[in-house]
Amino acid sequence: MAKSYGQGSLCEDVEPFCAGDQELVFPNSNFSSGSLANGQAGPYYGCLLSQPYPAWFYLQIENSGNLEFKISQFQYENGSGTNLDVDFAVWGPFNEDEDYCNDAALSRENLIDCSFSESAVEGMTINNAKADDIYIVLITNFSESPGYISLQQTNSSQTGAGATDCSILESTLGDDRIGCGEEEVILDGETEGATDYEWFVYNDDSATYDLLPGKTSPTLSVLSSGNYRVVVTNSEGDETSEDDVDVTFYDEPVATLPADFVICSKEGEPVNLTEASAQILSGNSNRENYSVRFYDSEAAGQEDIPVNSPAAYIWEEGEEVFAQVVGVESGCRSGLVSFGFDQTVFPEVNLDEITQVCLNPNGDLQSEIVIGSELGTGYSYQWRNNSGIVSNEAFLSFSEVPPLQSYRLLLTDNETGCSRNFETEFRYTSAPSEVLINIEGNDFTGGTIVTAEAIQGVGEATEYEYQLDDGRWQSGAVFQNVKPGNHVVRAREINGCGITSSDDFSIVGYMRFFTPNSDGYNDTWTLINQNEESNLAIRVIYIFDRYGRLLKQISPSGPGWDGTTNGKDLPADDYWFKIIFVDELTGNKGEFSGNFSLVR
Repeated sequence: MAKSYGQGSLCEDVEPFCAGDQELVFPNSNFSSGSLANGQAGPYYGCLLSQPYPAWFYLQIENSGNLEFKISQFQYENGSGTNLDVDFAVWGPFNEDEDYCNDAALSRENLIDCSFSESAVEGMTINNAKADDIYIVLITNFSESPGYISLQQTNSSQTGAGATDCSILESTLGDDRIGCGEEEVILDGETEGATDYEWFVYNDDSATYDLLPGKTSPTLSVLSSGNYRVVVTNSEGDETSEDDVDVTFYDEPVATLPADFVICSKEGEPVNLTEASAQILSGNSNRENYSVRFYDSEAAGQEDIPVNSPAAYIWEEGEEVFAQVVGVESGCRSGLVSFGFDQTVFPEVNLDEITQVCLNPNGDLQSEIVIGSELGTGYSYQWRNNSGIVSNEAFLSFSEVPPLQSYRLLLTDNETGCSRNFETEFRYTSAPSEVLINIEGNDFTGGTIVTAEAIQGVGEATEYEYQLDDGRWQSGAVFQNVKPGNHVVRAREINGCGITSSDDFSIVGYMRFFTPNSDGYNDTWTLINQNEESNLAIRVIYIFDRYGRLLKQISPSGPGWDGTTNGKDLPADDYWFKIIFVDELTGNKGEFSGNFSLVR
């Protein structure tokens, strides 16, 4: 890869280039280094509607044929980094004696190729070029950002390809040179057949070259900026040649070790590494512009393979990032420095996505609403709703029904400046307005099923839980195999906005045992709730011993059986009963038999 460190902004300062087998890379002209923000007036630029930061070159044909070139422009010298829009125009052919930089030469008729696309890579073609022809090439930097331009012939190995003449680049001392810091720049003026060398440096005050005494070797070690000239004499002393070169020394950039990079994002989220640039650059003077390159490893830094998107870098816990300062004009580089990541960890904030606003049946608040968390003086708080900022306190409270809106908390860590947003949406809800009960079946028809229905109260639809008597709470509203007796079902709003009870209700059935011991508890056996409202009309009840002998016939509305027959106590045992009933809903008659225990 060949490097060039200067280019002409005007055609009259046109620079030579040749393709050869190498890629020619040079810094572009840009807003910080270019001397001309737009192309000179006069030439016909064809498709180039504008010519920002122009660079003029000429090439000469050595071998006739077709020539194809790739012109590209990227952020970094190695072709990596941001894509930068590059455009070009080419005129020709001209002969060596022509004034090919006048407006008549750079005309519509002589324009043979141009491109104004948005691409960072362009293709330039010169067809049917003849040996010794000269072509003028204008390259522009539409992005206006600092970067590097690359020129490379792409068809040199193909049949019928032309070739450029690199002899136009030849000089004794070569291209102008850059020195970084205190490094030596060695100028090599060695010439075949030469025996004597004299070295000079240009004196700005006298506008002449001053001889450097004692410097008579083919090479010269240079430690300061200046224009240096070598005069070469052959062995006969009858022929001399001279060449000069500019050497410019730049301060070696300094990369200041930054503190660990404080980040506000979570692991796996992008961070902007360029926020550390100011601290990394802080040790440099203002002699030239500098850029900071970031690398994901020390090896990548040594090979100059920067991260592609430093403004959106995906970080991982425990890793280090390396950085280097590069002079934009000089290309001088600092050493590598590294830094880690110091993540700002936010504490938990007591703020649910949905905040239930519990209302009573009149639509008023059941109690004051308080949301938020007190995290101490290290944090700042800002609460907002659709109308703007409503509070800067840790807690947001309401003693009256708040409007249905989203409330957002911006929590800021005062030490790092990192912020995080939390949001909750208010919803009105309440306990059920009532609980309705539906009863199916009884002890005599396969068991009893009770189904509850919670009627929504004020506010939005919500979910309820249900409880039969003092049993456990359940999400379902159906209770299976409910025992005979008096019952109640309660329903509660799942977010704690209140409980509503059904009316008391009774289940018809029979006692499974009784204890006729005159203690006042279960002294007689009878049906349960047989006198309560029911669709079953019990007509008669018969009681039998285990052998089927009828012991007693009792009335459904009577006091029940006391465990005697003919005035004598019967022993503890299992006994049987049979009831005759009518389903008053259908008119169907039926009977049911079951057993119970007498316990003494």
